[in-house]
Amino acid sequence: MRKIIFDCDNTFGLSGRDVDDGLTLLYLLGSPAVDFLGVTLTYGNGSLAEVTQKTEEMKERLNLSFDFYQGADFLVEQVNRFPNEVTILATGALTNLAEAKQLDPTFFEKVHEIVLMGGTTEPLVVNQRKVTELNFTCDPTATKTVLLSQAKLTIMNGHMTAEAFFSKREMEQFLAAAAKTATPEALKWLSETLENWIKWNEKVFNFSGFCNWDMTTAVYLERPDLFSEEHYFLANEQLELTKGQMTLAEDSTYPVKMPKQLLDISSFNQLIIKRMTAGLQKN
Repeated sequence: MRKIIFDCDNTFGLSGRDVDDGLTLLYLLGSPAVDFLGVTLTYGNGSLAEVTQKTEEMKERLNLSFDFYQGADFLVEQVNRFPNEVTILATGALTNLAEAKQLDPTFFEKVHEIVLMGGTTEPLVVNQRKVTELNFTCDPTATKTVLLSQAKLTIMNGHMTAEAFFSKREMEQFLAAAAKTATPEALKWLSETLENWIKWNEKVFNFSGFCNWDMTTAVYLERPDLFSEEHYFLANEQLELTKGQMTLAEDSTYPVKMPKQLLDISSFNQLIIKRMTAGLQKN
């Protein structure tokens, strides 16, 4: 099993904000392939205070068992405790990872792999609507530190993750499975949160569902075969990170894996329904 730390900007339950970090957390709790060390909190979807409050609320309302921390100390502690064994999934601002290097200059040398959700290679369009990249733009300086760290990097960019569409029908499948074990109070909160997020997406993007952006990082660990296997080189100078856009090169000392396609959306969604349901049962 992989030792995993989830560095995220979870806002599950916050009106008008993404739910995918919270769903990814449920997946990780339910995955038999994961030795889940804990969660470090960052900002992006909301402020650090909002992310902390919503993570605490999610833990309590769904009776989940996991530890969470602010800042970079836990990252440094665990990577030194398990050198070359820890994989970090990072789905928000990359501030904590950059700060980890400040605390320990050899931090990136001791990380097994970093799987990022964020970045673009060209303007991002979702259902004919231009979308501003979020995660890399939150802290461009930290993003550059991570991209050029020479750690083993896999990047699930905005173009590919936009294909991870979770429909209203699949939401209903998940809620039906969750109803078998969740308390009525937990199920009500879970249902309201997901339904409200789909209503927001219907209004903004004109589709009945949502892009499950961050979930790709967790599924990639267990089922890399569900993604294509493109490799690229990052340029030494990252010029457009204030816009979230990576600069690629024909060759450099910064190789990166960056899947271009999600190959089987049906298998992807059925797997996450299964894992999220299991995550709800783990307490």
